[in-house]
Amino acid sequence: MRFLLLFLISGFFTFSSEPVLAAFNCDGLQKATSGQILEKGPYRLVYRTDPETLTVGKFFGLTIGICTTDGSPLPDSLKVDATMPMHSHGMNYRSTVQNIAPGQFTAKGLMMHMAGSWMLQFDVRQGSTSTRIATKLTLK
Repeated sequence: MRFLLLFLISGFFTFSSEPVLAAFNCDGLQKATSGQILEKGPYRLVYRTDPETLTVGKFFGLTIGICTTDGSPLPDSLKVDATMPMHSHGMNYRSTVQNIAPGQFTAKGLMMHMAGSWMLQFDVRQGSTSTRIATKLTLK
């Protein structure tokens, strides 16, 4: 089972043999996944939820790949959160994010406890600079 999981994860991302500060191939990242693609500034972020369909009140995780479109350094950390802007609150739980390889992260412990419109937020950090990339989700 672990071998299968590692095989699937390795197929999800395309790596570069360059040092950590070099971005891995954004074109390969986009072609290698059926996840959601978000872009802001130099970052292209691809994420996939686990499970694929989110359910109100059920925990879920994310597999996240980030590359840079202009050769900028890859992020050294990532924070993931979700809020309900119409209700002025967020999730009842804090997610944990793990950097598993350059430009690759997993997030666990996310739960959207109410139906409605949510804003999924990724705070991408490189050094002292943070870039927020967000997308809307609706849970029924």
